[in-house]
Amino acid sequence: MVMFALISRHHKLFIRNKTLVMFSMLSVLIVLILYIAFLQKMQVDTIEQAIQGQEGVRVLVNEWMIAGILSIMGVTTTLSVLGLYIEDREKGVFQDFLSTPTNAAKLQLSYVINGFFVGMTFSLLGLLLCELFLVTTGGELLSFTQLLKVLGVITIGVLASTVINCVLILFVNSTSAFSTLGTIVGTTIGFLCGVYVPMGVLPNFVQQIILAFPISHYTVLLRQIMMEDSLATVFGQEAVAQSGYEETYGVVFEWNNQAMTATASITYLIVTTVVLALIALFFFKKQHRI
Repeated sequence: MVMFALISRHHKLFIRNKTLVMFSMLSVLIVLILYIAFLQKMQVDTIEQAIQGQEGVRVLVNEWMIAGILSIMGVTTTLSVLGLYIEDREKGVFQDFLSTPTNAAKLQLSYVINGFFVGMTFSLLGLLLCELFLVTTGGELLSFTQLLKVLGVITIGVLASTVINCVLILFVNSTSAFSTLGTIVGTTIGFLCGVYVPMGVLPNFVQQIILAFPISHYTVLLRQIMMEDSLATVFGQEAVAQSGYEETYGVVFEWNNQAMTATASITYLIVTTVVLALIALFFFKKQHRI
């Protein structure tokens, strides 16, 4: 009951804080503006130069962008929600809670669960809106099997995003520092997910950084599921052209000159999430001397 009351309290405060809610969607709005302005046309032109006269190119590109938007949303929403933890620490509310029978570990977990819950809510709502957008622009709804796969990937991706942000906020001590952190994350997340700039045109060392970033695997997994049918429609038997497109635009990752499987990306995402969770737990215990 205590845990439920804490989570409910955190959730209500986040929803009432319009600034945090809007901030959580800022990066998504930036991506949409860039996409409408030039990213869509650039990618469509690239594909049409390689494959002449194929239908479904714009649907393919829209699905590519939607996968990026959903992964970015998972990061920005969970970070914004966890901003409440910083506010409570700065205002002394966190210490007030500790004067009650609630212990520090349970209190911290309540912020994490709320962050995951809000991140999932926003991501599922975003998925619904994106699917409606695809249908209205000539695409098709995900099949039942594809939908189940997407929901599973979103769950893992949002959990990974929450844990990563937990690690980050443990080193932030004020709301002003949190605002700076939010600006940095909001600016870089589009690059780290291979949304602002196609991964294939970046220098090799930057590609390695993106490859090491767990959330980029979240993006790739969503792209592979959502773009499966469109890739077959657009490229058909043009295997070489399809392979080049997938490598350039981050639909498939390469490791040691071999394409990474979906299983490998899922494994990497889960393992890094567990490792980062242990790191967050270690520093949290150190801060509060548990």
